[in-house]
Amino acid sequence: MNPKLTLSIIAVTLVLNACTNLHADEHPTSALVPTNMIPDLAVRTVVVGQPGEGEQLRASYTKFRALVTKNPNDLKSWLKLSEIFITEARITGNFGPNQDAALEILDRVLDKTTTMDAKNKDLRGEALTLKALVKLSQHQFEDALVLGKEAVMLDPHRAFNYGVLVDANVELGHYAEAVAMSDKMVGTRPDLRSYSRVSYLREIHGDVPGALQAMELAARSGYPGAEETSWCLVQLGGIHERTGDLEKASAHYALALAERPNYPFALAATGRIAAKRKDYAGAEVLLRKAIAQMPDAHFHAELARVLLAQGKDEAYAEELRVTEAMLVGLKDGHAAATGEDAQAHGHSHQVGLEMARFELEFHKDLPVALANADHEFEHRADNIDVNAALAAILFSQESYGQAATHLKRAQRTHSRSAELLLLDGLITAANGQRDAGKQLVKEAFRTDPYLQHPLAAQGRSLLQR
Repeated sequence: MNPKLTLSIIAVTLVLNACTNLHADEHPTSALVPTNMIPDLAVRTVVVGQPGEGEQLRASYTKFRALVTKNPNDLKSWLKLSEIFITEARITGNFGPNQDAALEILDRVLDKTTTMDAKNKDLRGEALTLKALVKLSQHQFEDALVLGKEAVMLDPHRAFNYGVLVDANVELGHYAEAVAMSDKMVGTRPDLRSYSRVSYLREIHGDVPGALQAMELAARSGYPGAEETSWCLVQLGGIHERTGDLEKASAHYALALAERPNYPFALAATGRIAAKRKDYAGAEVLLRKAIAQMPDAHFHAELARVLLAQGKDEAYAEELRVTEAMLVGLKDGHAAATGEDAQAHGHSHQVGLEMARFELEFHKDLPVALANADHEFEHRADNIDVNAALAAILFSQESYGQAATHLKRAQRTHSRSAELLLLDGLITAANGQRDAGKQLVKEAFRTDPYLQHPLAAQGRSLLQR
């Protein structure tokens, strides 16, 4: 999984154990929703997470369902139900029905909290934040930003409200605003969620040691074995991996798996490391295990690369079909056609960037890749990842001037990532400064000798000439 996609799904830490004072309205005036329309929590088809974790989540669901059945105006319990669905989506990857259920509940809570008495103000703020979280997961970043701003206006002392604004501003390319919101968040509550956001912002601003330090703080702040803690360990390993240190990366992925067996993101990351070490058979086993836990499009793309490296052409073609179907399913808002293990991946996701990268790397269909990237650019023109993708596509089309323009936008945070160094070197060489370009490409491979990028082969070829 691309680690830069994970900000929008940073941990939702449920407070299911802090269930005191969940009193319903003293004098309910009308039902929030007919009790026979309370969304059902789907039964898991595979065992994921820690032993008993799924049962505990279902027990919480049963508890809060009973509370809202008894009193449909118990808005606090409705919010707890929405958190359960959000958490279930995150842990299982079954986004579609769980996110739909969460949004249905949250919209009804918001409808019931239009009057601004003190109690409703807090409840409305929580509902806005949770809805923004779902919108971030669906890549509807403008909507998330609007929701997050209202939540902060209602409750400027709640740290997670600022986290939503960090994520939305990052994805929209508003990096100065993201840093400001991150400062407010960590100043309000220095914990796993705030430290992890600080880490990402430091990394994209070129401070890799600072990013490592912040993510280590995030991981240490979490409960061992909790999903959000394991996620931070995987992100910590990812920083090491992106700077070429496979040993440290592997150690953090292994720790995540030791604390949370079969954690899909750690399995996939370990499989990616195995592939970089050319243990393709081992990589395939690990990636298939990850997919069995969570059929994620990024896992399928990683598996496709491994199958191609092994010369398994038919299986490779099938993985491409599955990956594309899942991305199209995300885009169109329906379940991807991936066979019996398919799960819905949410509705109305914006996946132009993912489609652009997929078309560039696998199909080499540059016009389609460019159309997807252009569509994404229309919505978030300042995002560095969108501009990096455009630079790579335009370079491949030999539109070197335009590629350089987008590269400059991608470099605006002064990141020294291997991918940006590679693009800079290739575009610089293509624009006539061959020696300078080669030096940049060398720096890219010094930063990450195992760099995986659609243009990595061209970079290595440039160094050989």
